[in-house]
Amino acid sequence: MNNIKIGKLGESYAEKFLQTQGYEIINKNFYTRFGEIDLIAINRASHSSQLIFIEVKTRTSDVFGLPQESITYKKRTKMLKTALHFINSSTQNLPRIWRMDALAVKLTKNLKLIEIKHFKNILDGY
Repeated sequence: MNNIKIGKLGESYAEKFLQTQGYEIINKNFYTRFGEIDLIAINRASHSSQLIFIEVKTRTSDVFGLPQESITYKKRTKMLKTALHFINSSTQNLPRIWRMDALAVKLTKNLKLIEIKHFKNILDGY
């Protein structure tokens, strides 16, 4: 299976994980000229609703490092520009509070889920 298909599978696992945590996915693979955001969700389970922009990184081995290590400063900057574009261009009634998260998905060679790690507020680092 190629990297694109592995990435899509990881996004599918991530989406299911987020839904079990009370997140409502409102957009997938949002593209702009600035970049792309894998998942956009609303967390209504918190004390106040939050809009969350999520980067999903999937790996089947640690040969090239942990999934979360590939979310560089440059990637976070592109995500921020893309997120601001989404907020400014959306006609939806969105929560005013927002953040950017990352999900690191690890799979076996047979593409079975090993673990998902959720990193919140990645603009603050992790």
